[in-house]
Amino acid sequence: MSGWIKRKADNWFGTPEKKAKVFLWLVYLINLYIIFGIFILIWVLYGDHITEIWQALT
Repeated sequence: MSGWIKRKADNWFGTPEKKAKVFLWLVYLINLYIIFGIFILIWVLYGDHITEIWQALT
């Protein structure tokens, strides 16, 4: 079964350089999701405080 998976991976991604580029883009996307998730978590936890501080400053 692993030989079949390796052949399919070679057909889909091609050269090792192309595999590395696909992996790099995957890492970039995962990092973006993590960053956005952190911002959403901060907003959910401290959104009221943030809006109060913003209103006090303006």
